[in-house]
Amino acid sequence: MDIFVFSYNRGDFLKNCVDSLLRHAPDSRICIVDDRSTCPDTQAYLSALPPGVELMLGQVKDGARHGGLYNNMQLALDNSRSELVFFIQDDMQVVRDIDQQDQDYIEAFFAQYPDAAFLHPMFLRGRRHRRDRRITQLADNFPVYFRHQPEKKTQRDLSYVDGVIAHAGRLKAKDWQFVEGEAANADQAAPLFGKMGIWPHPVAMFLPEVPVYRGKHKTRAVQLAERWAGTEPKAFLPMTAEQVASMRSRDLQILPVAEDFLQCSVPVKRPFHYSVVNVYPALRIWHKLTQWLRR
Repeated sequence: MDIFVFSYNRGDFLKNCVDSLLRHAPDSRICIVDDRSTCPDTQAYLSALPPGVELMLGQVKDGARHGGLYNNMQLALDNSRSELVFFIQDDMQVVRDIDQQDQDYIEAFFAQYPDAAFLHPMFLRGRRHRRDRRITQLADNFPVYFRHQPEKKTQRDLSYVDGVIAHAGRLKAKDWQFVEGEAANADQAAPLFGKMGIWPHPVAMFLPEVPVYRGKHKTRAVQLAERWAGTEPKAFLPMTAEQVASMRSRDLQILPVAEDFLQCSVPVKRPFHYSVVNVYPALRIWHKLTQWLRR
């Protein structure tokens, strides 16, 4: 499986992500697609990558300084060598070994669903558990979940997400081209490939409390949130063999919610928040109000 890590100006987070891949997926091809990072920490890390980790610079179009996530995902797809491709971002982490049982599962999923192109490999978010219990259903003939939400206006989270395992051969056979925005990619995926499978035994997750406004003008609320919570990665502890066995043996009617299976190396608020400003409700309101007044 080819693993592409998409990176921009988050050197500490990129290192945490790559370290997790080297720890848990050492036999896979690992390639960083960096969107021409400018911060010294990221540039220093990229200049001295661990052995075997490849580097690809993001493609820039029309005189822009950066390519953006979706142009870079297309670049990765075009340069993939394997049928299976794992797209992951630098603020995500692989939390357990990807072993032969997992490889067999991924191949069996795509064999069982010959029209499918995407498999969701992430734990689910605790803050969305009520919604997920309502819309996520276990398939009758294979251990995989699919989401059903007919009232939803877009196919986002139903047919595609940005952190995903893709069947590169099927994407290329359909002349797939990534477009701007997760929802837009989901909408074009739905008629081509149907619903995205959700893996009952996930391998990765977004880190909580990430400072996500690098390179942009930070509101005072965001600055305070980062000062209070810090800007270092709040990494997950690797799952033990016993924890993985317990996850695999559970009743699959129990959804794989991150908070039920993962522990962080430092204290974090539960349920997890994935933007640091959202950790503090008053700061979040202040941030949103500031953004609204700037329009």
